Amino acid sequence: MRLKNQLLICTGLATFMASPAFAQAAFGPQPAATSIDARASTNDIETAQIEDIVVTARKRAERLQDVPAAINAFDRAEIERHQLASVDDLTRLTPGLQTSDSAVSSGGSISLRGIGSGSSNYLGDQAVSINVDGMQVGSLNIRKTAQIDLGQIEVLRGPQALFFGKNSPGGVLSLKTNDPTSEKEVETRVGYEGVSGDSYVQMLMSGPISGNLEGRLVGRYTKLGGYFNLKSVAGSGDPLVIPPSFDSYPQGNEYFARGTLIYRPFDGLKVNAKVTYYKSDEKGGTATLGQRVACPFGTPQGQPNFPCTADRDVYTGGGPVIASQLVPGSPTSDGLGLRRNEQILSTIQADYDLTPNLRVTSLTGYYYFNELNAHNATIGPKATLLVPYLPFKMKQFSEEVRLVSTYQGPLNFTVGAYYEHRVTHGAQNAVILIAGPPFALGTERTAQGNDAYSMFGQLIWKPVSDFEISGGLRYSEERKDLKFSFKDVDVTGSLARNKLSFSNLSPEVTASYHVSRNLMLFGSYKQGFKSGGFDAGFTGGAIGRAAPGSFRNTFNNERVEGFESGLKGTLGRTVSFALTAYNYKYEDLQVGAYDPTTISFKVLNAAAARVKGVEFEGKWRTPLEGLSMQVTLAHNDAKFLDFRSGCYVGQTPALGCNLTANAAGVFQEQNLSGRRLNNAPPFTGYGGFLYTHPFDSGIGMDVTLDAEYSDAYATNLLQSPADKQNAFIKLNAGIRFFDASKKWEFGLLARNLTNEYTFSSSGAITFTGSGSGTPGSRLADTSAPVNRGREIVISLAYRL
Repeated sequence: MRLKNQLLICTGLATFMASPAFAQAAFGPQPAATSIDARASTNDIETAQIEDIVVTARKRAERLQDVPAAINAFDRAEIERHQLASVDDLTRLTPGLQTSDSAVSSGGSISLRGIGSGSSNYLGDQAVSINVDGMQVGSLNIRKTAQIDLGQIEVLRGPQALFFGKNSPGGVLSLKTNDPTSEKEVETRVGYEGVSGDSYVQMLMSGPISGNLEGRLVGRYTKLGGYFNLKSVAGSGDPLVIPPSFDSYPQGNEYFARGTLIYRPFDGLKVNAKVTYYKSDEKGGTATLGQRVACPFGTPQGQPNFPCTADRDVYTGGGPVIASQLVPGSPTSDGLGLRRNEQILSTIQADYDLTPNLRVTSLTGYYYFNELNAHNATIGPKATLLVPYLPFKMKQFSEEVRLVSTYQGPLNFTVGAYYEHRVTHGAQNAVILIAGPPFALGTERTAQGNDAYSMFGQLIWKPVSDFEISGGLRYSEERKDLKFSFKDVDVTGSLARNKLSFSNLSPEVTASYHVSRNLMLFGSYKQGFKSGGFDAGFTGGAIGRAAPGSFRNTFNNERVEGFESGLKGTLGRTVSFALTAYNYKYEDLQVGAYDPTTISFKVLNAAAARVKGVEFEGKWRTPLEGLSMQVTLAHNDAKFLDFRSGCYVGQTPALGCNLTANAAGVFQEQNLSGRRLNNAPPFTGYGGFLYTHPFDSGIGMDVTLDAEYSDAYATNLLQSPADKQNAFIKLNAGIRFFDASKKWEFGLLARNLTNEYTFSSSGAITFTGSGSGTPGSRLADTSAPVNRGREIVISLAYRL
């Protein structure tokens, strides 16, 4: 479909369908937020003029419309209306943002504008990072934590090295939880999802404790009923076809609690301390979501016949007890396994006003993650590959200190320093059941230490009131060390390198000009990086056979530089808009993929890639009272400039596997130069409306209807024809009733009414396909973790 037609389709959807995201708009001329404590008001349907959102993308409080950067922001009212309780939920509202789960302990993957790091390496950093209450969390496992009681979300698109450091060459998701209220607040909320049977109950208390102390406590218990149906087929006497021991996934329990204290011992000092605790216990491991989405020969290879399609029915099974007994530490004898994880996130932010226009901030963060996972990685009812033991543990401590000025004169600055210490432990094993008795490949354990240091600074200069130029630098150093063991024997000596160090200097320059109080133009040049590291992928026992100093499992820094420009403005008091164009080049882009031949995950550096495109956001308060509309359109051209990739399973020389022959004459590589990056659809769009109406009885109502569209995109680095998600449209709708005082609220939300089952990652299934690089090869079956289809959510809240 041509771009022009796509634009017309999504513009039409925006006109006739819905979005509650109108709260981001800034109407009419407004003074810029200059005080350190600037805050945005909560959206209220009775308010004639929607208030500005204040963001902190540059570590200072500023109006969204005044920040010279590409940012999506969602306030508390919008978060509650959409019931955003996870990072994955955010993909519905943000074109170009994609998330995916993973069978390993990396926490899955996030990509933005096509830039992501895959899900193969639990020791590595992600290209799109998550920042919670100011703390940059070093693992995407934080996305598994329910993000309850959020006050604001900011999606910062593109490289963010200056203020957010090394883990942000693709962007940053900044989540801010609610602080205590100045008045006493008590809330009870319950919810139920009709398709899965998931249900939750949530309690919240907030308010002053004493004259200088305020507190907030929120807790939630969730009962997971299981969205996907687990099915088997007739075994015909095959002892490895073992029906699943439970009928749906995910089943289990989730527990969440967060406590917040704000202490003001004297004027000028504010201490904000938060502690979040999350625990989950689920039947079935992470691979349970995997489905065969493509079978090139019509039926699954090496399996009884079952459908190869993405839907609610997952065909899987258990494994023989002996398989788990072969692996020390296995937590289960059921091949379907389990997943248990526990997380703690704590931040303490202290703000001290040295003068009325000079503030020093200390942000101390601690993150703990501990997971035990076991699963059936077969992707089918006949057990062939089990992973009975997959533990992962990480501890991270970070400290950031910064000094920010808000002078009324032409010069202002931000300077700061950052330190992070992280320790990561992981282990993996696999059991093969394809011929003869089951046998284990042996447990591999890794332990990584990581220390990072950086200093950053920005100078903002306004030679005249309408023109601003800012420049900044961030200098970073990082050191990593790795210990590796196989079958509890230290094999670190087999590594080519077990210590790494990196350094980087990333500059950024931005200029903005207010043509009028209602129109701003901006342009910026940015650099960024993501450090190299160790590949923790399972080697299938290869590490135990390697000669001293011969095993290579490292990858290089990823670097990015480029330009971004745009404009932001308002038309009268009814329209706001933002247009951004960007062009970035990535060197040594870090990419990851699963190698089913060696049963291992690999991280490597693609030589170069270019990401360029245009994004548009528009919001309109229509002449019809209470009706507002929004549209977001994104055209993204993300391609490999120079990349020799491994061949996909079954790829023949005629299909492109025609580079780098080995000693036997078998080709090993293909040329992906000029091909689109994974998870980079050329066009995405979002549009819809919000209609609000107060009744004479004192009851208010809002109605939302919205649509999201995505072009087709590749879902695996090797890019076989089956590694593709076709174009789709998802429709969402909601209705909410509440009284004027917001004492009670009833909501009904329908997600994905079109019942689209989509996926963002895929890969060849182990033990299917063969002969890559030869004329007589055989294509593999393809699997993918599939996202949920239609959901219907009912919620009820009561407040005192």
